[in-house]
Amino acid sequence: FKSAQLERVVGSAVAHFDGMTGEARTVTSGGGISRDVLQIYAIIMLYALNSTLQTPLEPFLVEHLMGKGTAAETTWGQLQSFQRIAQLLGAVAYGSFLDRYGCRAGLLLSNIACAVSFLLLANSTNITTLFLSKVPLLLSNPYLCAQTAVSQLTPEGGQRIVAFGRLATAFTLGGAVGPAVGGRLGAEGDYYFPAKIAFVGSFLGVAISYCVPAKMERDDARTEPLVDESGHGGQTGGPDAASGDAGAANNTPAMPWRTRVWTILSLVGWLILLKLVVTTASSMTFSAQALVLKNEFGLVQADMGLVMSSQFLFAALVTGVLLGPITKLLGGRARPVVMKCLPMIAIGYFVQAVMRSESLGLLNGLPPLVQTYIFISVSMFNMMMGFSMGTSLTAESTQLVPKDMKGTVLGLEHCMFSGARVVSPTMGIFVLTHAGSSMLYSFTGAVYAGAFVVWLIFSKYVLPSKTADDIEGGELKIKTPDAVELPTKPVKV
Repeated sequence: FKSAQLERVVGSAVAHFDGMTGEARTVTSGGGISRDVLQIYAIIMLYALNSTLQTPLEPFLVEHLMGKGTAAETTWGQLQSFQRIAQLLGAVAYGSFLDRYGCRAGLLLSNIACAVSFLLLANSTNITTLFLSKVPLLLSNPYLCAQTAVSQLTPEGGQRIVAFGRLATAFTLGGAVGPAVGGRLGAEGDYYFPAKIAFVGSFLGVAISYCVPAKMERDDARTEPLVDESGHGGQTGGPDAASGDAGAANNTPAMPWRTRVWTILSLVGWLILLKLVVTTASSMTFSAQALVLKNEFGLVQADMGLVMSSQFLFAALVTGVLLGPITKLLGGRARPVVMKCLPMIAIGYFVQAVMRSESLGLLNGLPPLVQTYIFISVSMFNMMMGFSMGTSLTAESTQLVPKDMKGTVLGLEHCMFSGARVVSPTMGIFVLTHAGSSMLYSFTGAVYAGAFVVWLIFSKYVLPSKTADDIEGGELKIKTPDAVELPTKPVKV
């Protein structure tokens, strides 16, 4: 953006078409929020609340349907994996659905699918119907719909960035309240009541979704005059006016998808693999955490809900406020941050393993409540360091590839990590039920310790001294599978 253009775009209001009434409304900026965007925030907050009401009760519900024992714990892990498979498969086709039918149709379908899922869950009398209650989630992806809607309802630039931040905040607020409320509602043994509330809440989401405009035109692609808040005419907007130099043609020749992936893997494949391995290990312990807290620390439904809500809020605090200062404290740049985070996370998991070891029995002399607080605090520490390390690894990966491959790197990471989160619950609970919680946390600590050794030995040989973003002028040569050298124009940071 040119600064003058950015000031005009961010400080203005854009008239847009309301697909329901055919009337023009105003998208306010400069701190204001339009009615349509507020509706999107409300939908996402309500979705997060509905979807987390039942979360702290599910391990108790599975045990209620199957009885206590290893079979119930294994089944709960399989239920988590099954739900994530449904959501992953649905996400694959949802982008095309939104392109064809629009965001309002996507929001309506998502909320209806959630309502059907909660209705089936509220009436599940056996484990088969409980699994069937997750099938409608194939058709539900409200957050993707909301992201797309916000991108179409806000001008490109500062206002859109703020809007995305507020969208994440709305999700966090709903997700933080849901587990605490759901755990309290199920404290008396009625594990279906939160699902009934979520069913009603989903239809409220349907009603709000219906009020969203049927047609949303991207604000930065409009040619209508921009209107400032005082009602005076302003600069005529268009693709060039909104994007400035951002729409300049990329100088890198187009490459087939196979060649792009091969190039990315040759440049940063080992970084992606390292992150995939440690993420899978962390996800294993996180998936089994509810069972550890329930069976070994004696947490009941209301306590479980409070713990989950606290972790949700802490994650939001870390990503929204603490991530920058922590990263700066650990060295600022990606490589020293990863170097310090890996051993600290490994130590955290080893501490938890020793706490759960029957032979060592660390902190056994302390009251049970104090032990629980220490155990959960170490989990939150690991979470904080994990966010910093994961963000740094992603930053390093994107810096090592040319400009027009950065999106492909992020998409490849998202796909691989989604697949890892599908299998990790079953893997984590398998280790928990067959080897115990101490072995599970020891295994995860060993994975991080091994990753630290690999990083310590090989990073200085594998990682280049300069990244694509560090080079100014000249060309960065990329080897493709066909041995063709493709010149890429590096990006200034």
